[in-house]
Parts: sequence; C-alpha cells; structure tokens
Amino acid sequence: MKAMLLTGAVIGYMIFGLLQITATASGIQHLTGLWWLICWFGALLVGWMPGLGTALGIYGAHADWGWSLPASFALFLGIPALLFLPASAVAIYSAIRER
Repeated sequence: MKAMLLTGAVIGYMIFGLLQITATASGIQHLTGLWWLICWFGALLVGWMPGLGTALGIYGAHADWGWSLPASFALFLGIPALLFLPASAVAIYSAIRER
C-alpha cells in the first residue's frame, strides 16, 4: 500500500508540475508575446521561484487558458498541498511503525 500511494503521489506531482510549467510558459508568452520555445525556457528558469513562477503561472492559467481565478489558484496552491497529504501520511505512518 505504501508503494502504491507513493507512486501515485509521484505521478500526480509530475502531472501537476507539467501543468504548472505549461501555465507559466503561457503566462510569459501572453505577457511578452515571445516565441513559445523561449517562453518554455523562461518558465523552466523562473518556475522554481515561489513568488514569480507562481504569479506567472496563475496569470497564464487565468488570462491565456481562460480558467477562473479560483481554479488558477488551486492549480498552484491547493492541489499540490493535497498531493503531499497522502505522501506525508505514509511517511508518518512508516516512522511510527518502525519505532
């Protein structure tokens, strides 16, 4: 069960990471009008920065994709927190069980 939950958490994290990078690249492209490949490179450079990457990603999901603001915020703030809950629960359970 532990391996299945961790595998699901890793796959979910990768899917949402790809969505976040795509939203950040869309935000950069919508804001600057640069070529998409340059925007992807920029998204990979600034995407790891919590403030700037998150703001550009929320902007890209809202302005370029047409998502609502709550859905855009959920992509960057809500759903990643939900992905960490099962992984954290498994880690805590394993630590307690090993004692």
